[in-house]
Amino acid sequence: MAEKKLLLAPSMGCCDLFDFAHQVEYIDQRADFLHIDIKDGNYVKTYSIGPDFMQALKPHVSTPMDAHLMVKHPQWILEECAKAGAAYITPHTDCIESDAFVTFNKIRSLGCKAGVALNPASSLDAIRYYLPLLSKVTIMIVDAGYAGQKVIEPMYDKIRTLARWRKEQGLDFLIEADGSMNKDIYRPLYEAGADVVVLGPPALWNKDPDIEKAWDIMEHEVDQALNH
Repeated sequence: MAEKKLLLAPSMGCCDLFDFAHQVEYIDQRADFLHIDIKDGNYVKTYSIGPDFMQALKPHVSTPMDAHLMVKHPQWILEECAKAGAAYITPHTDCIESDAFVTFNKIRSLGCKAGVALNPASSLDAIRYYLPLLSKVTIMIVDAGYAGQKVIEPMYDKIRTLARWRKEQGLDFLIEADGSMNKDIYRPLYEAGADVVVLGPPALWNKDPDIEKAWDIMEHEVDQALNH
């Protein structure tokens, strides 16, 4: 048996709008995090939900919400995300290079936990100096904002390196993997040192139109991968 399990972070913008309340309630009782992808059509070419989506969820969920900010100017919406109920706020490294410490200190001062996300081409060295401020590091295993990509396998090495740094420095941030999640990669991600996986349609919603059946299938796949 695996000594720890992978934590599950379904991407809530994927919920079926015609079964929304039911899906949110069901997932909230089972997930470890609610992943909220906020895209501005600028940093990534697609648009999605915003802080108002979290505001709508806030009274109805108890699972921590993570605002993944795929936006060019994350600094502009930190207060809004905090007010809307985000437990974690996770901007991308390349959007905060000139004011990273200001940004993370601001997130923490708002009562939220600070995360950061790295695109596949971004170097881990970019985050080395502010790791002590972080509660979570999200390693994108595909380019952010593009659906249907193949997993970029060198990202396993990136996760391994990050897990080693965490141990060497005595830090305790979570390592999250995000992108094209499927049953074939749970084990390699887990073995590399990932703590959390973000679940999109291929990992969860596409498994069955009924969210309860889809969740059971996904959970079985994770268990099989880790305990096989």
